[in-house]
Amino acid sequence: MNRLADDEAIRREQLRQQLLMDALRRRDVRGVAGWLRPLARANAARGLLAHAANADEHAARALAARYPTVQMLLGEDTFAQVAARHWREAPPSCADLACWGERLPAALADDERLAGLPYLAEVARLDDAVAQAAAAADADAPRPDTLLRLADTDAQQLVLRAAPGLALLEGRQPAGSIWRAHHEPAVRDRPDAFAAARAALAEGRGETVIVWRRGWAVRVAVVTPAVAAFVRSALLAARPLAEALERAGDTFDFAAWLAPAVADGLVLRLDLRLPVSELPE
Repeated sequence: MNRLADDEAIRREQLRQQLLMDALRRRDVRGVAGWLRPLARANAARGLLAHAANADEHAARALAARYPTVQMLLGEDTFAQVAARHWREAPPSCADLACWGERLPAALADDERLAGLPYLAEVARLDDAVAQAAAAADADAPRPDTLLRLADTDAQQLVLRAAPGLALLEGRQPAGSIWRAHHEPAVRDRPDAFAAARAALAEGRGETVIVWRRGWAVRVAVVTPAVAAFVRSALLAARPLAEALERAGDTFDFAAWLAPAVADGLVLRLDLRLPVSELPE
């Protein structure tokens, strides 16, 4: 009997919390009026609005931490409105707001009110990739000495290992140039930091971007289709070097790409590929 009573109490509490969340999103106290004491009902609407305003403020701060470039593009006031609307339409499913907001890029892409900023959703996806790279687990220390295997080992037996947080984003907008103009000092401090982004927008040219973490710093680079094909095969899919080179095509210059990739912390080491007989079942 006690077990049934406990289960019923849990269900009632879950329902109460769901009704409260719905009331906060709708700014309407009627859905929870039956759960309130008579003396509290008179102040319920005012309290609800205060809670809602507080939730909006927390939502804006949480999304700004994850999507700083989007906030810069929209401005703080407009971004706060977008964040509040997103909180109501796609509320957090856990108490930690740091894990909330993964659906914002899709919401921005579908928002007709933002149709004049067609690059916004792709910039949001890039912001999100940067945030995920920053939170990625640490990798082993770089081992550039392993690159000596290139001299005497069949490329079919070699696999490149990538930095933590590696992501590849292919888009129709110059999200990489826009992001770099806001965050990368070498670009941001130029007299016309947005020249590359403006030219790409005028030409209708999209960009392919890779994101990774070097030490504590997250790096963002705009790459060619050949480099993207190689990164996808060699680093993301961990295919044998020979196969990745074939997929990248004749325009990819591996020798010219490798040294900067190691220096920038994109490539950590070169591993020997395990024979099929030694792979775990």
